[in-house]
Formats: sequence, structure tokens, C-alpha cells
Amino acid sequence: MSTFPQSYFYIKSRQSGFVLDVFDGGMTNDTHIIVYPQKYNDAANQLWSCEDGFLINKKSGLVLDIRGGDLVPNKPIIQYARKMTLAHNQRWGYHDGYIHVLADPRLVLDIRGGESKEGAPVILYERKHQQNSNQQWTLEPYGNSGHGQQHPVQPNFYSQQQGVGGYGRPDNEHQGYQVPRPENLCDAHREVYKEKKQAHLSHELIAGAAAFEAVRAYARRQQDEGQPIAHPFAKEAIAAIASAEVVKLMEEHNWGGDKEQTKRAAEQAAQNYYSREYESY
Repeated sequence: MSTFPQSYFYIKSRQSGFVLDVFDGGMTNDTHIIVYPQKYNDAANQLWSCEDGFLINKKSGLVLDIRGGDLVPNKPIIQYARKMTLAHNQRWGYHDGYIHVLADPRLVLDIRGGESKEGAPVILYERKHQQNSNQQWTLEPYGNSGHGQQHPVQPNFYSQQQGVGGYGRPDNEHQGYQVPRPENLCDAHREVYKEKKQAHLSHELIAGAAAFEAVRAYARRQQDEGQPIAHPFAKEAIAAIASAEVVKLMEEHNWGGDKEQTKRAAEQAAQNYYSREYESY
């Protein structure tokens, strides 16, 4: 019986070499899962982890889900918030190259129509025992592809040299607070919100984490209210959320750095990230 890796991994099609990806790098419920060329940098929307059968996307924190909950063929695969009960459509196993529904191993992840082009949607389908390359997957631990790092690295927020552990120089060595890069916000968020690091948090780590949380919270709120994510006042709303998150994080971590400069860095980082994710299509 095969198992999922313990760290982050790609889910790679044996047919095309493409990997499972979240359409447009979306961070909201009901976003389609597709196959797309593998990325080795800024790849958070292509990385997954497994916890008790749930396949969790690194970028969004949402899990692989069968739309509608019915365990029947041809259902689209999406990402959705993890359910604590009645989660039969969100829990997966891996065996003989198939990623199957734990509740019904006859149903597996499949690339619709056997397509080998980028952007092809992923669906649920009956397991095939012949001509099944579009149902066969390889689990590739992050960093073991030969193209990237051998282990996930701490985020390198700026082009300037960073301090020990990837947290940046001590705040008193900076001439001014710089804005974290969009591609590093997800890692900052993971360290602060999920790994809950308690000591030695630099202003850039706090700003980056707050910025990512702000964009994700805004996107989910808009979706819950049935409103479009792209909106003329979106950046103002996101900046306000980011600022509030900085204050909350500083209080939780008893951090004594420059609050106003960190808030400004978080606000700008959140707006930059929003622009990249939702204004570039």
C-alpha cells in the first residue's frame, strides 16, 4: 500500500508530466483543479500536503474536493474548505499510481477525455485497468525534481542579504522597511499562522504573513457574499485588513518593532499580491 509523502509534494501525471494545479492560482472555494506545466519557483498552488487523507493546497489551505459531494463519475475536482464531518468527498488514498476516493477506491482522479494539454480539467472517473495513463500519478516531493532546492527554503524576501534563518536582518540594521515580494507571502503566512513561530519574527515576516492573510480573507468574504473579487475598491479593503492583521500579530507575538512601517509594508505587499493574482488576467 502506497502512502503520500510527509512533506509538500507535486502530483504529476504520468501521461503528460503536468501537475495538479489550482486554476489561476485561486484561493477560494469551488476553484477548479487542472493540470499544468510544473513550476519550480513560486509554485505554492501546485504543492500539496496530506493530513488524514485530506490533500491540502499549500497556497490556499483548501483541500481537494469532489464538487457536490456525490461519489459518481464525471464530477469536477475542485478545492474547498475542509469539512469536519461528512468529508467522504474530500479524503483520498494512493495505491498503484491511482489517487482514489477512500470511501470508494473504484473512483479515481482522471484527466478529462485523456487530454494532454495544459489547463485540462481534472475529474472523478471509474478506475481503468488498461489505457489508463491519464489516471496514473507520481508523487514528487518538493525539491527532489533536480530543478529546485533539495529542501524547502526559508523565504528570501528581498534582494538584499538576509540574516540567519531567513528572517531578515534585525530591524535596527535596516535603513527602511521594504515590501515583501508577492512570491514569498505564502511561505511567510505558513511560518507565522500555521507553524506559529513565537520568537525572532522580523518585520518582513509579519508584513508578508499579514498581507497574504488579507488577500485570502478578502477573496473568501467576496465569494461568501456572492460578489466579484475584482472590484474598484478592493485594494483599499485589502490594505485595511492587512493593517489590522499586523496589529493583531504584533500583540500575539509581543513584538516591539515599528508598527506603522510594518503596517505600510503589509498594506503595499497585499495590494501588490492582489494585483498579480486578480488584475493580470
